[in-house]
Amino acid sequence: MSLKACHHHGFTVSSLERSLPFYRDLLGLEVLRVSERRNLPSYDRMIGYDDIALNVALLRHPVNEFLLELFEYVNPPGQVRPLANPFVGSSHLAFEVEGIDALYEALIAAGYSTTSPPVDVERGGFVVARAFYALDPDGITVELFEEYEDLVRR
Repeated sequence: MSLKACHHHGFTVSSLERSLPFYRDLLGLEVLRVSERRNLPSYDRMIGYDDIALNVALLRHPVNEFLLELFEYVNPPGQVRPLANPFVGSSHLAFEVEGIDALYEALIAAGYSTTSPPVDVERGGFVVARAFYALDPDGITVELFEEYEDLVRR
């Protein structure tokens, strides 16, 4: 068996209309396509439901070409469940950024929630990065971090 690193990461969202501004406009991902998936028996078999109906957006990071796929379930209708980090199976995306404080301010100004402002990340007595968790419109955790090239001793 041969296993390659991630082709894409997918999240179910309640609404592409609500989610796209967060990922496209604030995080800078490029929308490659938005499409409907209907009457596709292969999707029914693969996902394990009958008569799957989805709206799908595929986005790409402009630098490293990481792909993010957002699914909006029409049939069966999407359901909300706890997304907080302690729940088994919870997930998060992580993006390295430049200008973390400005991004934090932009997210807050746009009305998005975070778990904290940017905080210094310490390892071995050194500050190695600044980071915070942002929450997308559905509460999906997105970690944003800015690594320091020069370590700062604490």
